[in-house]
Amino acid sequence: MYGQSSSTGDESGEMTPEEKSKKRNEFQREMVMLESDHRKKVNEKNIVDAEIRNFKKKEKRIKADAQVAQERLKHLDQEVFTIENDLRALKKKRNLIY
Repeated sequence: MYGQSSSTGDESGEMTPEEKSKKRNEFQREMVMLESDHRKKVNEKNIVDAEIRNFKKKEKRIKADAQVAQERLKHLDQEVFTIENDLRALKKKRNLIY
C-alpha cells in the first residue's frame, strides 16, 4: 500500500490527460490516507510519551516514599533495641532483689 507506486516518472509522457488525472487522484487519495495514518501515529506517540513521563513521576514518588519508610524502619529498630536493653536491665535488677 505505502510506497508501492506502479508508475514511474517515465510513463507520464505516454499517458492520456484522462489517465494522468486518474493517476493524480490515485496518488492524492494515497497521500490523504498516509497523512491520516501519520496523524494517528503521532497522536499515539504523544500519548505513550505522556504515559512514560507519568510513570517516571510515580517512580520518583515511590522511591521517595520508600526512602522515608526505610528511615522510619531504621528509627523503629533503634527504639526496639533500646527498649529491649532497658527490659533486660530491669529484669536483672528485679532478679537481684529476689
